[in-house]
Amino acid sequence: MKMKKILTTIVLTIMALTAHAQSMTLQNDEKEDSTIAVIAYFCKNDTMEYQRIQGKMKIAGNDTTQQYEITEKFIITVTDSTSNGYNMEIIPVSCEVDENTNDYQTRMASLLWKEIKDLHCRFTTDEYGEVQHIENWREIRDVLKKSYVKVFDELYASMPQLDSIMPRKQMESLVLLGCSTEDGIKEQYDELEMLFGFHGKEVTMAPVESDDLSEQGYHTHTRVESFYPAAEDEYDCEGDYVIYSRTDTQLSADDVKHLISPTMDLLFNNELTDSVSKYMNEALTANEEGMTANNLAQYCYFFNGWPKLMQKVVEINMAGLAKTIEYDTIEWTRRRWEMFE
Repeated sequence: MKMKKILTTIVLTIMALTAHAQSMTLQNDEKEDSTIAVIAYFCKNDTMEYQRIQGKMKIAGNDTTQQYEITEKFIITVTDSTSNGYNMEIIPVSCEVDENTNDYQTRMASLLWKEIKDLHCRFTTDEYGEVQHIENWREIRDVLKKSYVKVFDELYASMPQLDSIMPRKQMESLVLLGCSTEDGIKEQYDELEMLFGFHGKEVTMAPVESDDLSEQGYHTHTRVESFYPAAEDEYDCEGDYVIYSRTDTQLSADDVKHLISPTMDLLFNNELTDSVSKYMNEALTANEEGMTANNLAQYCYFFNGWPKLMQKVVEINMAGLAKTIEYDTIEWTRRRWEMFE
């Protein structure tokens, strides 16, 4: 489960802006001879262990600051295979938080792991491997709601200054609302989207470029290509494939002002919102370049559709004031496939 996805941040908002253009391009409707289809050919009892590393860096001038890094390990196993799809399960293994950072995100990740480390997620996919349902989402919802209350108790007790910045009642309401439905639980387990989000889709091998408008009206340029890479080690198989994409989004200074204001109102108290908004508005007015968001992604699969290496990097340049780099990598570490036994 993505521990740090507890708070709505500007970075995650921008990531969402690029998602529409990217997903539309990947679902290319043109029929060409050279295509790669992402299809699951799993077997009952197939088991994959993955390691996920998420982090964020901030660059201001010549200074680079590591804001957080979280390393998780988990197992995905196929509990049943039917003509309609697969029954699967996520089993948590471990969670390590970078001790060099001490912000609220890493603190919450560490606290939440203690509460949910024994919680399994059972989900189903269709015959192609696309996730359909979280079978025990109500159980997960109930555990998460109790866990988040405990996390907030300890977090705000150990960091009392947080309440003056992000009032607990307001933040707790947002978090609990986000895990009240099956769709909300799916968002909590965002590794499922990262691993299986392209299953059932077909991508042309020839590079495809497009200029689009996101649903919010921001200009985006996207390039997508897929290919069969050369084997690099003994674990690579013939027929393994890669999908690569890059989406660049450009926002004007006025776009950024309109985007920041409601986000600030949701997260922070009025005094801080006014102070930060005033600073950002002055900076954006003085610098007309606005904001750029570059979303790079690489999705590597084994020939049978099992995810091998999934990488995402989001670079955001805020009006020349600061640059943030957020990275997210899921890589397989161990496997057991029934076809090889």
